[in-house]
Amino acid sequence: MTTTISSKGQVTVPVALRELLGLTPGTQLAFEAGPRGTLVVRKTTHGSFFAKFQGAGKKASVPYRDSQEAMDTLRGPVEKGDVD
Repeated sequence: MTTTISSKGQVTVPVALRELLGLTPGTQLAFEAGPRGTLVVRKTTHGSFFAKFQGAGKKASVPYRDSQEAMDTLRGPVEKGDVD
């Protein structure tokens, strides 16, 4: 299978390979220089450490209207002049 690099440096992965490897929109690929001028392309198995937490807060329901209400509930209200 062959493909051509566009003027923007983009390549299209042939459908047969996308289906075989399970490549879907958003899949990250890693490019490496192989021996004797070859190009090695690998599907990344994991993103950055923080990527797995992306969007985690969107699914949780928050019982507080705002951060001040949460602070008051969890820590208790702060009295004026209270320094600790």
